[in-house]
Amino acid sequence: MRDLLLFAIMVGLVPVIFWRPWIGILAWFWVGLMVPHGLAWTFMRDFPIAAVMGGATLAALALSKDRRPMPFTREMVMMFVFVAFTAMTSYFAVNPSGAWDQWTNVAKILLITFITPVLIYSERRIVLLLLVITCSLGFYGLKGGIFTLTTGGSYMVLGPPGFLSGNTYIGLAMIMILPLILATARMFQRKWINWEAYGLPMVQRFSIPIGWGFYGVFWLTAIAILATYSRGALLGLVAVAPLLFLHMRYKTVMVSIAVLLVVVVGVTVPDRLMERWQTIETYEEDRSSMMRIQAWGVNWNMAMERPLTGMGFRSGRMGYDWWVSYANFEGPWTHVLSPHSMYFQLLGQHGFVGLGVYALLIGFTLLTLNRIRREARRRTGQIWLSEYAWAIMVGFWGLLVAGAFLDVAYFNLIFAFIALAIIMRRELEEAPSPDEAPQAEQASSIGNPAVGGPRFPDFVAKSERAAPPTNRV
Repeated sequence: MRDLLLFAIMVGLVPVIFWRPWIGILAWFWVGLMVPHGLAWTFMRDFPIAAVMGGATLAALALSKDRRPMPFTREMVMMFVFVAFTAMTSYFAVNPSGAWDQWTNVAKILLITFITPVLIYSERRIVLLLLVITCSLGFYGLKGGIFTLTTGGSYMVLGPPGFLSGNTYIGLAMIMILPLILATARMFQRKWINWEAYGLPMVQRFSIPIGWGFYGVFWLTAIAILATYSRGALLGLVAVAPLLFLHMRYKTVMVSIAVLLVVVVGVTVPDRLMERWQTIETYEEDRSSMMRIQAWGVNWNMAMERPLTGMGFRSGRMGYDWWVSYANFEGPWTHVLSPHSMYFQLLGQHGFVGLGVYALLIGFTLLTLNRIRREARRRTGQIWLSEYAWAIMVGFWGLLVAGAFLDVAYFNLIFAFIALAIIMRRELEEAPSPDEAPQAEQASSIGNPAVGGPRFPDFVAKSERAAPPTNRV
């Protein structure tokens, strides 16, 4: 039944995408993050549904006029540089066939990232994309939190089949999405968006209950992260928890409830979770930790040997004997030839230059998000824009901490965040201030083409731009 339902959804989405190509972006991120075919049982489990959604979107884009020019921001430029540089490292890779296969996979993710700002613009589309991304991974937070509570935390929370199947990877994904769940809860509960303008009066009517529901998903996701029993996820949660706490209201109430649960009810940290925490202090006695340290040394030595190009994608497939020749020490454990860190992953595969290009891409994105966070509320009154920029920043912070223990440099959620930063910056630059909005609306109503026409891309200087429109799709 699941397979038939998913197949029907896929078939139904294709004509919708040709009618409205921007919906294809939402569908692609839904498939890529939630991995619904991983929840199927038979023929849809291995069906290339992401390729269908992506192919339909590209075909619809070629036929549609409903698009914007590609904004050549610094983030966009750095992504082009990253694609070109990794193509060069693949050419010089020690395992050329495997390198080009992986480069193709990464290029497909970046292709969708490039066209996302072309099709996604205006408040309505941006908010819907944010909701799709949030709910796609929030589903596993909801599911994992309920599972943990009903089983008393006796079992490990795992992700869907594929990239997110392991406890560590789904833990990282939930950390990155946790701040967005909080921002979504606040958006609904405080009615920052007028859903009636979207043609959704029922959502507007029940906005507050929906917001409380997202608050529930937020806490269940936090529980699910703990129940992954991943040390990387635990460290990532510790990193983002203070930022989330400082951003929340009713801090005294939350602290009082926590004290009540611990002192009066007697709630304690599960023994299994405490054991995982203790292995962080005694890492020299933990086999898994020493494997990571060994892998970091391997990738560092690879980068030292080839600092400009690294070894290329999938160099670990050269075999254990080749891989261990770069190790500082050898242990008795069974080896998984993985970098075990996004930083050492980039170092070993693309050298110091590749790591630098990637770091600049993330750094530019964080600077852009911080600007949106600071200016959106004050300059345009778009509270939702400021809050989501803050949420993505905190999600990135969780990635930077937990990613030190996971090889997730090419995770599609990272590039989704980068695309959102580009889109949200354009929204900030083109949105009228609260004082200008009435005049802009009046000008639009009398047919002023400068106001009602298409908006300009980011690379046009402010002085050359026409007055921004207020009609939003």
